[in-house]
Amino acid sequence: MKPRRKVSGVRMTNPPAVHGPLPVAVIGAGRMGRHHARIYSGMSQCQLVAVVDSDGGRCAEVAAEYGCRAFASVHEMLASGIRPVASTIAAPTVHHRAVAAELFEAGIDTLIEKPLAPTAADCHAIIDHARRCHRILQVGHSERFNPVVRALAQHRLQPHFIEVQRVSPMTFRSIDIGVVLDMMIHDIDIVGHLVGSPIKSVAAVGVSVLSSFEDIANARLVFANGCVANLTASRLATKTERKMRLFSTDMYVSADYHKKAGVVIRRTANQEQLDRLKTKIRSGEVAELADLDYTELVNYEPLTIEDREPLQVELEAFIHAVQHRTAPPVTGDDGLRAVDIAEKITESIAEHAWQTMP
Repeated sequence: MKPRRKVSGVRMTNPPAVHGPLPVAVIGAGRMGRHHARIYSGMSQCQLVAVVDSDGGRCAEVAAEYGCRAFASVHEMLASGIRPVASTIAAPTVHHRAVAAELFEAGIDTLIEKPLAPTAADCHAIIDHARRCHRILQVGHSERFNPVVRALAQHRLQPHFIEVQRVSPMTFRSIDIGVVLDMMIHDIDIVGHLVGSPIKSVAAVGVSVLSSFEDIANARLVFANGCVANLTASRLATKTERKMRLFSTDMYVSADYHKKAGVVIRRTANQEQLDRLKTKIRSGEVAELADLDYTELVNYEPLTIEDREPLQVELEAFIHAVQHRTAPPVTGDDGLRAVDIAEKITESIAEHAWQTMP
């Protein structure tokens, strides 16, 4: 007989084998937690069994809406006998490490909403704890599952320069963190994933306007392989824009996450045509260049978009990883990389703090 394990005061054995839909729980009944509960409740692969939040009224409302039980804490849920196999943590970022520890110790695979933790040190602790408990850890970088980003994955991208703009009006939902961890973190993750190279240097500037943290930020990232990325984020804009431009030796990509559209422009001219063109440019044959048809040298290819809700695709991927015991598409190490770069950006912002002239 296997020994019992004590988890946050609850004595329990290892979770039994599950047949049929996986029982899942959502920790945090705020805006994102409600969305997770909505999607889990509609998935055939799993069954939403609990919502946990210290705000009793809000928790009861979400639980009633999606047909599950409400609890004030993870401890209370476990003590009740409810045994989720998987869970989402959508609580405030400062609580991620402590809540994750309870869930991992209880044998529960967990998806943690972005950012993984407020600091790289906390990220390391969460990752190490998941590994010690042999639990699957996925990080909720849902923009990785944006239809445009998924469409880009079909192309062999080797970026040399990336420019990203992510701006929107202030919602006052995440003013406990700055715009770097709130918004830019999405693009930090995507760019880091696309480049696949360590960071060499960071230069950034940011301004606090309405909150205690930076509300506008710009960062220039230089990677070890030579790629440069310029990221801008603002939560003080009058409209929402989420755009990326990517340049490589033989390709240009323009993508609009918000409009779910994009185009890939590839060089199609052969070397002989390019050499002839360069000769004309050097000789100043402007008249002939004016007659040149640029479209004969490149190929325009609109991105093929499968328009599905990113969070739906993300949770399906998480449940698949749990069911098949495979690595999730966005790992704890991915989440750590994003937070580590975000920390470097905020440190650079502090070093280049705006100085008011006397």
